[in-house]
Amino acid sequence: MAKTSEQRVEELAQFIEALTERFKANESLFADRLEVSERELALLRALAKEGPMITRALGGRFGVPVSTMTGLVDRMERKGLVRRIRGRRDRRAIELEATPAGALALREHARAMEAIARGMLEALGDRDQQALIAILRRVREGFASADRRASA
Repeated sequence: MAKTSEQRVEELAQFIEALTERFKANESLFADRLEVSERELALLRALAKEGPMITRALGGRFGVPVSTMTGLVDRMERKGLVRRIRGRRDRRAIELEATPAGALALREHARAMEAIARGMLEALGDRDQQALIAILRRVREGFASADRRASA
């Protein structure tokens, strides 16, 4: 008997929840290993991905006051994951950037995430792997399109 649309939505939601739990557990283990909070890990990831930023910009991105952001940065600086540097555009400004140790830690984390992805793919044959990637690509593009419409 064919599943109804509602049953497919429910099953997909369960799959998403299981994957989310797997990725969150990995994220939590990694943050614990680095001795950082998940918010600090997100800050490190933003700096590594987008390059140096001022504290105010990071605070705005994460929805926290500059004073809170300063405390987060102080802790991460003591751990050697981020550093303060003179602004490239405005020498009076202080920017934050990921240190080489912070970038290395994120590469290690990426390998752990890739291991989860590898485990997902290993359960499938080559044709199903290609189909899964194609479907997820379309889903990602649909989300991006919806985001663009919402921000327009």
